Amino acid sequence: MSDDRSGLEEELRDLARLLDPVPEHLVRQAVSAYAWHTVDAEPAELTFDSFAPEQAALVRGPRGPRLLTFEAPTLTVEIEITECGDTRRLTGRISPPRRAGIEVRRPDRRLHVETDELGRFGCDGLSAGPLGLRCSTAEQTVVTDWVAI
Repeated sequence: MSDDRSGLEEELRDLARLLDPVPEHLVRQAVSAYAWHTVDAEPAELTFDSFAPEQAALVRGPRGPRLLTFEAPTLTVEIEITECGDTRRLTGRISPPRRAGIEVRRPDRRLHVETDELGRFGCDGLSAGPLGLRCSTAEQTVVTDWVAI
C-alpha cells in the first residue's frame, strides 16, 4: 500500500509543478538567501531531538522537556526547552565549554545572552514558534538549524 501512496504523491507533485509552478525569480531569491544565511558562520546540524518519532517511542508517560543537540565539526550545542504555561524556558550549554555570546533568533526579535565559563546559558519567556541560535566564541561563529518550539 505504501507504494500506491508514493506513486500518488509523485503524481500530485508533478501536477503541482505543471499547474502552479514556483516563479523562477523566487527560486533564485530563495537559493541566494539560503546561501548567505551562514556566509560568516559554520552551520550546526540537528543531530538529536527527543520529540522525534523514533525517540518519543522510547519514552513512557507524559513528555517532559524537549532535548535538542546541534553539532558542528568543532562545537556542540545542547538545549532543553521546558514549557512554562504559555511560554518556554530555554537552558543550554556548548561544548567544549567556554565563554560565548548566544543570539536566540526568533522571527520577531533576537535575544542576546552570554555563557558562563562552563558554557551554560539560558533565557525565559519565549513564545511558541521557530527558534534558531547563533553562537559566537573567540574562535568561531556557529548557527543552528531552525526548530519549532
